[in-house]
Amino acid sequence: MKRRASSERQEGGVDEMRRLFDEAGLGAPPVPAQMESLVEKRGEWVYATRDIDPMGMYMFQDYVLEALSGRVEDYMAVSHAGHGANSYAISYHLVMGPLAVFAQTGWGGVYMDKEESTAAVKTMLSRCGEVLDALQELNEAQPSRRYDGRLVVGHSTFRGASFCRWAPAAPSGDGSPWEWTDETPPSAADPYPALTKATTLLRTSPLPPPVP
Repeated sequence: MKRRASSERQEGGVDEMRRLFDEAGLGAPPVPAQMESLVEKRGEWVYATRDIDPMGMYMFQDYVLEALSGRVEDYMAVSHAGHGANSYAISYHLVMGPLAVFAQTGWGGVYMDKEESTAAVKTMLSRCGEVLDALQELNEAQPSRRYDGRLVVGHSTFRGASFCRWAPAAPSGDGSPWEWTDETPPSAADPYPALTKATTLLRTSPLPPPVP
């Protein structure tokens, strides 16, 4: 994967991130308790528990494919990045055990409606928090369960991507995430159907059988 992952660590951590997002009216990005001490500022509007490239997050697909490969440790990241006058987005990643979430929606563009885009980001991050809550409930109920793969969840208003699908540990040419677009598209009633589906799946546990 070709990207310039920022290794620059600056002052600030999870508290600064939450304050920044709250002051912008976006709501705090969800962070698992065990990752809070690992969150570091990696650049302007970039917070993560690993080296991360905000433009790579903005372009969306590479980090999804990285998670599908299985060659990535658990992490959380959030950033505001883009280009030009209007093409900017908030992107949120959470890879944790059997779950990989990639969510993105526009914010900060010159021609974007500030109130509407701020509300959209706040809703998106809140829904990502619901997915995390569902995963933690599952882990508490079955703490020793191991999985052969990941539930890969993606939403991007920029890329027309909306998917929620179990991916085996060794993907076998299933195609790009764009080929996984769910039958239920985003709508006014549910702008984030992939996140809704993920929460439901985790809470009803119809996931593949655990590894013996």
